[in-house]
Amino acid sequence: MRKLFAALVMAVGLGALLAPVTVQAEQIRLADGRYLQGEVGEVTEEGFEFKLTETGGKVFLRWTQVDDGLRKRLRNEQDPDEGLNLEVLVDGARLELISGEVREGKITRTGNAYTVVNFDKPRGETIPADEVVEEGFVTGIQIDATVMMSEVEALALAEQERSPLETAKQFYEMARIADRFALYEEAKDYVALALAAGPDAKLQARLTEYDAKLEELIRQKGLLTALVAARQLAKKKSFQPALDVLNDAKEEFKPTDAVLEKWDETFAEIDMDFTKFVIAEWYKQMKPAAQKKVKEKDITVQDALNWARREMDLEIQRRIGAIVGSEDLNNIKSRFVLRFDLADTKVLKLSTRKASFGEDGFYQIVGGHLPVAGKQPAPESTQPGPQPGNTGNGNRGRSRGGDGDREGDETGDAREFQQGPKLPEGISPDDIKDILRRALEKDGEEAGAKSGGEGTSPVKQDISKLKVPEVVPPMTEWWDKGSSTTRARWLVAVYVKFAGTMRVLELDRWDVKYR
Repeated sequence: MRKLFAALVMAVGLGALLAPVTVQAEQIRLADGRYLQGEVGEVTEEGFEFKLTETGGKVFLRWTQVDDGLRKRLRNEQDPDEGLNLEVLVDGARLELISGEVREGKITRTGNAYTVVNFDKPRGETIPADEVVEEGFVTGIQIDATVMMSEVEALALAEQERSPLETAKQFYEMARIADRFALYEEAKDYVALALAAGPDAKLQARLTEYDAKLEELIRQKGLLTALVAARQLAKKKSFQPALDVLNDAKEEFKPTDAVLEKWDETFAEIDMDFTKFVIAEWYKQMKPAAQKKVKEKDITVQDALNWARREMDLEIQRRIGAIVGSEDLNNIKSRFVLRFDLADTKVLKLSTRKASFGEDGFYQIVGGHLPVAGKQPAPESTQPGPQPGNTGNGNRGRSRGGDGDREGDETGDAREFQQGPKLPEGISPDDIKDILRRALEKDGEEAGAKSGGEGTSPVKQDISKLKVPEVVPPMTEWWDKGSSTTRARWLVAVYVKFAGTMRVLELDRWDVKYR
């Protein structure tokens, strides 16, 4: 880089002294899509003079007759940052783990394991196949070059891909790439090359300001080192330690002017990446958190329900905190609740999710098309036809009792769940009745909602052709027989519908499906 810098400065300098003042022929694009070859002459407020190569004649072209890009360039209206490509990518692959973590690099599968090779793990990291999500191995993609090489090597690759470097805009782009890699001295060298390459007035002003900013950065080596260290930590998802490094550096070196501006810029960038990571990771951690809970020995359905409503938030926060290096769980939660306040909705907005529990699954609490759990038809000798409160067609029936709204025709197990004395600490019979009432009322609202109506919940699927079993098992029976996958899905659905962190914003975006 240093040799290239010296050679190009000399070449550009000599060229500027010896070359005659001529305008090179170029191809311009007209507003109607046609192209003309020639030389641009005098530029005025109305348009510009253009000498045609083919005939030698001159024409005057108004700004309305030419492409907008050409107009911006000739009138010096184009922002120097417009059209820059600051990405340096290489071929690679990605591996998504059930923990929510992502690995990138050169990835191969051998037997029941994957081997990931990258710059941080040059000897390879082995990951068992059962720790990878279904279809989580993605090949043939472009990944950031710094995953596979050092920042210095990535900068050299960027220069090679953009060769030959000739224009001031190209050198400015390389300066910005070097800045992104925290290679500030190299960035300053590229700025010098850009200034020597004859930039237009607007780019020259930007380069002059940028040069002073880089000069101030280079002078404050201590803070510079901290900025580099913070970016490296953020790259490894250790966002909180990265912010701590920046705060300590600010306290120690007390930066001012351009350096303080650079510190603010770096802090804001890492802080925003931190928030975006928390939001994306929260959704990823819901499933593994539930899976871990249902695998606990002797866990009852009441314990699981109580945990999903009251403690699952904390489990997700702890999991994310371990990844980002933060013990402040309130900080993790506060970042997640910002998810719909941020402008980048493509990244942050939750799409409609689906949960399925099978044909004989338990739908109480989260809603569904089956009758109330535990309902059974009466014996034929005593039940000649459908009974009130249990029509036999899969609809939920209600009967009025002395204690208000109550599900009719319940078995002992169902009554024990709603009213029995053996409920886990922190949840009362009234809590369960309230949950059941809200779930049933919500189903009624959704069934009457018009398809596609604005501001409504997702329309329930057509259940007219779905099989309704004669007997729907009580919750405890279903839980004891259900697979861990089905139980975990149910816990996640309970969490989304009734946990405080999710309910306000996510409820209408969660679609519980049945098959």
